Amino acid sequence: MKKLMLTLLLIAPFTALAQQGMNQQDMQNMMAQMQEMAVCMQTIDQKEIKALETDANKFEAEVKTLCKNGKRDEAQDKAVEFSKKMLSSPALKTMRGCTEKMSASMKGMMPNMDPEEMAKDYSDHHVCDEL
Repeated sequence: MKKLMLTLLLIAPFTALAQQGMNQQDMQNMMAQMQEMAVCMQTIDQKEIKALETDANKFEAEVKTLCKNGKRDEAQDKAVEFSKKMLSSPALKTMRGCTEKMSASMKGMMPNMDPEEMAKDYSDHHVCDEL
């Protein structure tokens, strides 16, 4: 299922690019970069990804409860802590390396997959206001 979603996510921008007149060489270069990224992404430890997903779900539930109960400061502290944990994750660091080339060549055409962007910075806004 994840492979299907990744494939669909990556193919959609190519349709738009082809309609915008992207030349054959550019298309081939981008396809080669996508293949390279896919191979790289397969090296990421899936157990770690599952653990991060579990942690994220637990974090979200805890923060929603804290916010709902008016414990905004505690929720904010948890959000900052969780964000730091995400940024230090080896799996997300590997993902960043895998997507760097694609991010540059497809800027604005794909969702931002940079782990630093995916892990929210709560230093200038409140997590309870994001829910």
